[in-house]
This record gives sequence, C-alpha cells and structure tokens, in this order.
Amino acid sequence: MTLASVKCRRLDFTEAELRALYEEQQLSTTAIARLRGCSRSGVRSHLIALGIARRPPTTEPVYPRRSFSDDPLEKAYLSGFRDGDLHVHKNNHHETSPTIVVACASTKDDQIKLVRELFEPYGRVNISSGPRQSVVTCWLNLSFSFLLQKSEQVPPWAWHDERHFASYLAGYIDAEGYIGVKRATKASQLVIRSGDVGILRSCRAKLVQLGIDCPPISLVKSAGGRDGVSGPIYHRDHWCLAVYRQDALNKLFEVISPYMRHAKRRQDMETAWHNLRHRSFWLVNN
Repeated sequence: MTLASVKCRRLDFTEAELRALYEEQQLSTTAIARLRGCSRSGVRSHLIALGIARRPPTTEPVYPRRSFSDDPLEKAYLSGFRDGDLHVHKNNHHETSPTIVVACASTKDDQIKLVRELFEPYGRVNISSGPRQSVVTCWLNLSFSFLLQKSEQVPPWAWHDERHFASYLAGYIDAEGYIGVKRATKASQLVIRSGDVGILRSCRAKLVQLGIDCPPISLVKSAGGRDGVSGPIYHRDHWCLAVYRQDALNKLFEVISPYMRHAKRRQDMETAWHNLRHRSFWLVNN
C-alpha cells in the first residue's frame, strides 16, 4: 500500500521529503531522526510504508570481527547447535547486510555462557538479562552465512562423515537433549524431544548405521497440546529420539564425548556414563 505521507510524532513526512533526505542527500536514518525529532525506528518504518528501498550498509562495523575458522568439526557442531536452539538472520533482516546476527534466549545460565563462548572469538557478543530469561546476541561477518538456513535433516556433508556427524549430534544434544539416570530403574538414558522430525529421523538412521541401537522416534506431543494445565502450547508436533540400551549408550558416549561443550550436559553425560559402567560391573559380578 502506498501512502502519500506518514506521521513521525507530530511531524509529517511526505514521500517527496523523505526521498529527498534519504536518496538525494544520502542522510542516514539516524541523521534524519535527529533532524526531524523522531526515532530511528520510526524513520525505518516510514521508509517501508512509503516503499522506499533501503540502502545497503556502507560503514565498517564498529567492533572487530574475525572470519570463521573453516574447521569442519566446528562447523558441524555449530550447525547442530543452531538447528537446536539458535535464531539466525541478517542484520535488520536486510538481504544486503554484511552482518549475521545470532541470538539465543534461555533461562539457563550455562546455555547463555556457551553461546557467548562459541561466538565471542569472532565478533561482538551482548547479554541482556530480564526477570524470566536472558538473551545473548552475537554480531558476526558473512563467513557465518552457513548458519542462516535451518536444516530439515542432518546436512549430507555431516551425515556421511562419522566425526562430522558426531560433532553435529553433540551440538544438537547440547541444545535440545537430556542425559540422565532414571529414578525408578537407575538406568542411564539420553532423550531428545524436538519438533525437528526430519533431523531426528536422520540422526536415528545414522546411529543405527553406526551400530547404536535405538527405537524408532515417537510422537510425544501433538500440535495444540501442552505439558500440564499451564504449560506452553506446542505449535507443532514434538517427537522423541531416545537411547536406552546401556551398551548402546556406552558407544554413543564414546562417539560424542570429544565434542560435547555444554557444561551441564557434559556433567550429566559423565554421571550417566559412570552409572552405566557401575551397573555393568555389578551385573557381571553378581
């Protein structure tokens, strides 16, 4: 919809005036906001409303940035973690922006700390804390474009290489998985609940190929359902991939342990691993 003019607080912008400031005089949105006594976001909204194309960013980033290492194992881990728990987009959602924004919201300090540690070597990282959760935001260069597209299954380049797959799975488990010991049976377990049915299916297929036995994935919550009376509503079906057999878990832990980076998840894995070794020793000797 084309508008003849839009309001910025108590001042009017006509399309001709805004084009003169933004296109002819090449003023920035910040400069226009200061000139006309309104917010920068307001100027951006007016540009969109009047159908005026945004200029591609021309300034260098204020904070230094380093390009991605190109280490395929790090790429696999970051891809798995991204598919599990990261929001990634171009800055201001502008296709020509030279900045990749990675963000994660969590109530868990370990999760926020991990995201900071993953990306702090490459660019600016900011953490803002609220009463319910914290948000970590990272500004990176275009060498991280591989994170823009969320995968629908394990990427083929990772699926076909055992170490790359192990690193991808470690990243996904760090984001979405649970490792623990059952209270009733004292048996160790690994459980991943997620709406990413394609990722879970391709993970299971690779685990089976590696000789790690696990049951088929199962539907645990349909879209529209919730956990308990006051839990959040699920906007899509949620599925479960689990490993329960103790010999399978032992092999799985051997595969992923070099790549696990989440402090709490790694501690839980060590506890579960020690538990299954102790149980195996007890069963053999009793």
